[in-house]
This record gives sequence, structure tokens and C-alpha cells, in this order.
Amino acid sequence: MHPNKKRLRRSMMFLNCQKPGLIKDPYIYKPDSIMLDLEDAVAENQKDAARYSLYHALQEIDYRGVERVVRINGLDTPHWKEDIRVCVAGGADTIRIAKTETAQDVKKEFGRPEGSTLLMAALESCKGVLNALEVCQSSDRLIGIALSGGDYTKDLQTTITGTGVELMGARQHMIMAA
Repeated sequence: MHPNKKRLRRSMMFLNCQKPGLIKDPYIYKPDSIMLDLEDAVAENQKDAARYSLYHALQEIDYRGVERVVRINGLDTPHWKEDIRVCVAGGADTIRIAKTETAQDVKKEFGRPEGSTLLMAALESCKGVLNALEVCQSSDRLIGIALSGGDYTKDLQTTITGTGVELMGARQHMIMAA
């Protein structure tokens, strides 16, 4: 078993890879994990620059034991393959697969030895939530699933309220699957 698979993850700090100043020293806040974002936070015309910053950060910055998770662009975009290449070459600890809807999304061939890079699946649609059990059983490298509330409520054609009641069913379903 990968030594980080059972790692304690209480806090995760999201950081935009498009802004190198944000990704150089987040370890000072002592999060359990950092989420280096190549997806929604990065402007379409800045994807290559963000990947460049990510690669150099992964190679050169000592994050002092903080887990380095990279949120890649969705598998329905032209960006994900290059995102994976940079994550693997840079040595990311975990890759978060955006817009996961099926087990096949997790089983994509990433070209790494089995177990060397962990995976996390972000469920962002009704289909993804309904397939949560299948997604959870898809790979021994999968460390968890996450709900992207914004995209999920958009798929439901509703909005996030102060109570979060619109997310309750999805959260319960995901907990049972996990």
C-alpha cells in the first residue's frame, strides 16, 4: 500500500497555478494538503503558463511534508493529457480528476507505475454522484471522492443555499459509497 493512502487530510488549501506567488510558500499555514489548481481557477489562455509554474514548483519547492494534489482539467477538455504529463513529470503526490462520472474516468492510463501517484475523483454532476460506488471501486490508487457543489448544483439547475440542503442527498450517497 502507498504510504500516503491513509494520510490524515483535515485541511486542503486551494491555490491557482496561474499565480506563482501563491504556490511558492503555502506550507507556512500548515495545511494537510494543497490543491494546485489547473482547472477552473486558471484562465483558458493561461493553461500552458500554469503548467509551467506547476512543474517548477513541484520540482523546486520543499513543501515540508504537505501533500501536493493537482486538480487537472476535465477529461472532456483538450488540456487533461498535458496536465497529467506535467503532474507525472513533476512528481505530484495526487491527481484530482475533475468531472468524474464513471469508473472508466479513473482508469485512464497515466503512464506511471502502479501505486506511484494517488488519485482523487471530483464528482460534479448527477451522473457522477449516482455512479459514486462504481467510481470508489475503480482503482486501488483512489484515496477519496469529493463533491464539487457549484458544478453539481448547476447540473441540478439550482443554486447553493445557506443551508446546503440541495447537497445533502449527494453527500449522503457519496459517504455510503466511500
